[in-house]
Amino acid sequence: MIDQAANSTAYLGIGSNLGDRLATMRAAVLALHTHPSIQLEPNACAASLYESTPVGVASEQRVYYNSTIRVATTLAPYQLLDAVLAIENALGRVRREPMGSRTIDLDLLLYDDLVINDETLTVPHPRMHLRRFVLEPLAEIAGSAVHPTCGATIAELAGRTAGQEFESIHRVMDARWVTSGIARPGQGESPPFAPMPGCCEEVR
Repeated sequence: MIDQAANSTAYLGIGSNLGDRLATMRAAVLALHTHPSIQLEPNACAASLYESTPVGVASEQRVYYNSTIRVATTLAPYQLLDAVLAIENALGRVRREPMGSRTIDLDLLLYDDLVINDETLTVPHPRMHLRRFVLEPLAEIAGSAVHPTCGATIAELAGRTAGQEFESIHRVMDARWVTSGIARPGQGESPPFAPMPGCCEEVR
């Protein structure tokens, strides 16, 4: 949470396919929530939780949990990237191979309407307009937002990917995944943790 007025809005992709996926994703959201320069938007911080097959990988991998998060921040884009990478590292992210399995994956998808393309950071995320597992949850919380380089809304882009046969995705739970468990007998999913003040108090 931040005391001063946040003047930028960013959207982050969040995913996991190793270990307790839900627990790790929630830990990442909690880390974002408690960062002094990041604020989760009340009632609109998270999209639903989705399960999706890995895309663009050569080896067999476990399916992912995916969602998207909206944050307000006083951090500049590169500072936000550093904060996101620090959270990944703290939660055990190890980059052994390109497109490998991830304990946690946090991607900076959009930052206001900025376009950045250099060796350190690319915004909008270079493949987000092609990925249903990104666009479908993102459309829930930013459907009318316009992709700065494609010129189409997120909802329009999500509609274009809806029929992709190579990518399987289904909704597991609504936005309350952030604050309530989806425990299934015998599957070892994590239990609920205390709700974060002001976050996801309503489910769209």
